[in-house]
Amino acid sequence: MERRRSMGSAAWSRPGGAAPPLAERVIPWLLALVIAGSVLAIGAVHTPTLALVSSVTTIAAALSLRASALADGPSHLRTLPALTLLGLTAYTLLQAAPLPLAWLERLSPASADIWSRALMPLGDAAPRYATLSLDPGATLVEAVKWLTYAGIFITAAFVGARHGAKLGITLVFGSAFLAALTTIAHGLFGATEVFGLYQPRFSVASWHIGPLLNPNNLAGYLNLGILSGVGLLLTSRPLLPAWVVGVGLTTIVGVGIIASSRGGLLVLPLGLALFALLSRQRRGRRRSGGRVERPAAWLLSVAIAGGAVLAALAATNRTLAEIADDNLDKLSFFYSTLPLLADHWLLGIGRGAFETVFPAYRQSPGNIVFTHAENFVIQWAAEWGIPAATAALIALGVAFRPGKIALRGSTAALGAWVGCVVLLLQNLFDLGLEVPGVTIALAATVGSLWGEAHRERPRRDAPAGEPLSGRWRPWQAAACAAAAGLALIALMVRFGWRDVDHDRRALRALSDAGAASGAGWPRFREELRAAMLRHPAEPYFPLLGAVTVLQGRSESPIPWLQRTLERSRRHGRAHLLLAEVLASRGAREQALLSLRLAVEDDPDVAGTAAGLARQWTQRWDELLRAVPEGEAGVEMLERMAVAGDRREELDLRLRCAEEAIARSPTRVGARWAAGNALLAMLEDPSSARCGGAAGDEAQRGACERQIEEHAAAIQGIKGDSFFAAQLRARLLLLRKKGAEAEQLLAGSCERLDNRLGCLRLRVVAAAQQGASGRLLPAIRDLMPASCSSHAECASTATWVGDLLAARKDYSSAVTYYARAAQDEPTEERLLKLAGAASEAGAHVEAAGALERLLQRRGGNDAELRKRILDERAKALAPSLVP
Repeated sequence: MERRRSMGSAAWSRPGGAAPPLAERVIPWLLALVIAGSVLAIGAVHTPTLALVSSVTTIAAALSLRASALADGPSHLRTLPALTLLGLTAYTLLQAAPLPLAWLERLSPASADIWSRALMPLGDAAPRYATLSLDPGATLVEAVKWLTYAGIFITAAFVGARHGAKLGITLVFGSAFLAALTTIAHGLFGATEVFGLYQPRFSVASWHIGPLLNPNNLAGYLNLGILSGVGLLLTSRPLLPAWVVGVGLTTIVGVGIIASSRGGLLVLPLGLALFALLSRQRRGRRRSGGRVERPAAWLLSVAIAGGAVLAALAATNRTLAEIADDNLDKLSFFYSTLPLLADHWLLGIGRGAFETVFPAYRQSPGNIVFTHAENFVIQWAAEWGIPAATAALIALGVAFRPGKIALRGSTAALGAWVGCVVLLLQNLFDLGLEVPGVTIALAATVGSLWGEAHRERPRRDAPAGEPLSGRWRPWQAAACAAAAGLALIALMVRFGWRDVDHDRRALRALSDAGAASGAGWPRFREELRAAMLRHPAEPYFPLLGAVTVLQGRSESPIPWLQRTLERSRRHGRAHLLLAEVLASRGAREQALLSLRLAVEDDPDVAGTAAGLARQWTQRWDELLRAVPEGEAGVEMLERMAVAGDRREELDLRLRCAEEAIARSPTRVGARWAAGNALLAMLEDPSSARCGGAAGDEAQRGACERQIEEHAAAIQGIKGDSFFAAQLRARLLLLRKKGAEAEQLLAGSCERLDNRLGCLRLRVVAAAQQGASGRLLPAIRDLMPASCSSHAECASTATWVGDLLAARKDYSSAVTYYARAAQDEPTEERLLKLAGAASEAGAHVEAAGALERLLQRRGGNDAELRKRILDERAKALAPSLVP
């Protein structure tokens, strides 16, 4: 059957068997260029790259429409998938069309409310015109994406009708192979930039650097390639040799496992099982009785096993940890989108606007930006509205149901269809379809399947010279299609290139450069206003305005912070800034409450909030008002327990630590803070709790027992923690038992998590002893451990030199000062070297150090010259004595 279809395709491709024209022959090459180029160009996620990819796609689609019309073959423009994709493009474009605000209030009250309050911090009136989209520039970009997907589908359908689905499937498989190869190459070379040109703006693990930086996106793309390759390997009349497909499969499987995507690894076996089930059903329908050729089946097994072995060889502990991660926060994230869907269920927030709108609904704490919904159904429903998303899902589901294309085509077609299903299944919890390169491959695959499944012979042969009545000439239709597509791309380039990330970085750079202060404030204000109109729901811009006006004290920051908290209810940094504003106005209780909210919303600000709370009040009952419940509150109490160094605050610090322990007994940091405060009390003669000036031994003994209890608890919680050994060693040093402390640390440092800190404390303990017998070995162990860089080595050598100089061991101090001055010379280190050398009688070395310092100062220091002459005179003095 496959052979008959191929012959039929050739029969209608050009009447009379004539060779197709150049414009038609170039279409498959353009399709290959777009499929491979879009993924290799960082997934075509950047607007300039997308514009280029979309332009090429538009030309290819126009040529496909022209060629189909000339051959009087089936028009793929009037098919259900193409009309659905074009309809979504038109609807997305409509979302970016300006409407009177009064109209918008009737169509989408929630969106109209956001637009009406967008300029509130500036004191300006609401804009007269607004769009359904809450990020119209991003929506224009999305419209071009969907036009591109429609163009890819039309082009791939034409290629599938002319050459069979195997060509398009092979192109997608080859593109996945290229993506895997480039990822391997970046990993082998230890690259930190993609192709040495693009530096990722977020942290990317080794072996994840490549065209698709997100491991979930990469895994989804590679899964489509794997199942396409499986179908190509098992089909009859493949376009590539079996060994080439086998090598490609091995590579893709290996990289897919290394990507460490839990979703990708979960759905791949399901896809292979579905492929096997449908293959059996398909063979049963055709009653062919054939079996999969044994060599191909063996080669498939070897390819998949080889990929697993490749992944095992390249896997790291981080890879295994990422695969084993049981974090299910995405489930709560999906729940957070329900209020958004309820507010914008009819017409949506506008394609591409999720990133700026969702902060108002986010329930999870932390300073995190969610760019997408991590579920393509929720993404479509939120941005297009539930009616449009439902209609699109039904139309595309009906068009690509398995009985329509998968079970009617070749084994290669079946494998590719299952690959599409697996990709969509993964995108229910790992969204990758928002990356154009991924969806382009998906559109090319289903377009190729559609073209092969729905191709037919020409309806008639038009006699020579007969006019094509009832429709436009083919070249006119193609030219109009190309012009419309290129016009939309130009509109995107004009209005959509300033995405929200670009505006954030640009305005932050202006603010950091001081362009927002003083005379630059009016211009910065206009830039800020323009950004707020481009992204009316974004909370970052009013926050930046609040920071700027607070620094310049030109106006009140309260309206700016109010707008920020309207658009992001869990915004720790906004609450933190509000707390500072309230405290400066004397509203201390409200300021402490804002600190509490700040830590609840963003635990990362706990340290800053703890410092501010301790700065504003020393009353325990007031401090507790600023401390939230849960782990964030424990973290804040722990930070309070170590904030400040005034002795009169020791009781408060200890109380904070004890409260943290009461809330979380297994908190290592809190127990160390309690022990540290008790040690400070033992050292303080005025402390009433631990003996004080009267020297109550019972009280001191009680404090020492508490320190030991905290050390024992720390050791029980975390056996390799340095904190337990540190508390015990410091207690021994306080008892003047330096030898015991040194012996304790000497036997512990090698197994503790902070070896360098342990070795440094061992040196302190050895220095407490009068003799140097234990000190020099301790220093010799410390120096190699601390020399991971020249700066750290110089810092440690300076510290050792200071310790030896304090013991008046100037000869030894000279050795370490000299090393510090060699590794990282500074004026302070050269002066210390000169002073120690002079005290040790090494006047020549002292003069040399001072000469180096004189050179650094340009030779214009008379006093330094005098010191050099004095040191030289002292060096010559012994030789002048008879």
